[in-house]
Amino acid sequence: MEFLPQNTDNSSSQAIKKLYTQRDRVVKAMTDDGFFRLAAVRNSKAALSAQERHGLSPLASVLLGRAMAGASLLASFLKSEERIILDFSGNGPAGKVFAESLHVGEVRGYVQNPGCVLDFSSEKASLGSGLGIGLLRVSRILYSQYEPVTGVVELFSGDISTDLAYYLTQSEQIPTAVMLDVSINKEGLVEQSGGLMVQAMPGVPESIIQNMYGNLKKIENLTDMLASGYSPQEILKIVSDTELTETSDTPIDFFCRCSLDRFKSALTTLGLDEIKEMQTQNQRELVCRYCNSHYELSDSDFDDIISSLQAKNN
Repeated sequence: MEFLPQNTDNSSSQAIKKLYTQRDRVVKAMTDDGFFRLAAVRNSKAALSAQERHGLSPLASVLLGRAMAGASLLASFLKSEERIILDFSGNGPAGKVFAESLHVGEVRGYVQNPGCVLDFSSEKASLGSGLGIGLLRVSRILYSQYEPVTGVVELFSGDISTDLAYYLTQSEQIPTAVMLDVSINKEGLVEQSGGLMVQAMPGVPESIIQNMYGNLKKIENLTDMLASGYSPQEILKIVSDTELTETSDTPIDFFCRCSLDRFKSALTTLGLDEIKEMQTQNQRELVCRYCNSHYELSDSDFDDIISSLQAKNN
């Protein structure tokens, strides 16, 4: 029997380990004393993917990256294919910032005005000016509910982090701390994106809640920590005085379930004459607003849609 020498070069396994540890992911944990549930997310690649897909300006990229991080954090507290929708609508240059995340790790979103910029000639210009005055709608699509569970609050500051914490504290009566941040490099591209959420469980003494808020001050700059190689797990350990039990570790990807077949199905809700007019006027391109994927309708696609409508009308 011939024995082959063991491969002592572990560079390949180290490379795989690095790819795994640096992958976008959201980690959820509970303090062992039962006082807090926490979640941390790194969504740098997802935020960059959204920027590239939609052609986002730096301002739009920061707003959407934060919104997607917040959606992923909240989705981590859901089950299986349940999902969360964050809809920030304001009178600022961004208009609407929409983010949707599923518990399984899929996240997508868009900005109404992808090329938005801030008017720095105004003395009051800030990140919150990007959204301005408006509303935040938070919707949960749950297995146990026939209709989405939706809450609405006025935008508190427009900076995404504060607005989300304000919603959870005011509308759902859950004392919550939220930190969301996105860094942009010299080329105007997303470099790091992530978030941290801490929620107090019912009955936690106010003094303990205040101690936790004090611990959060240890996180001076979230994106700097991510750039330095801190994992979501390590970030959670920094803010907790007690031991943590990790309850989930889910990879995050910018992902949209759109497809040509889904578009064709949606078009069957239109009238037969409208579909025929689209074909006559050569209106064939379909664009998904969530991921900016483009689809082209062929004559056979129009035939399928028209056949479906005719069968429905008979």
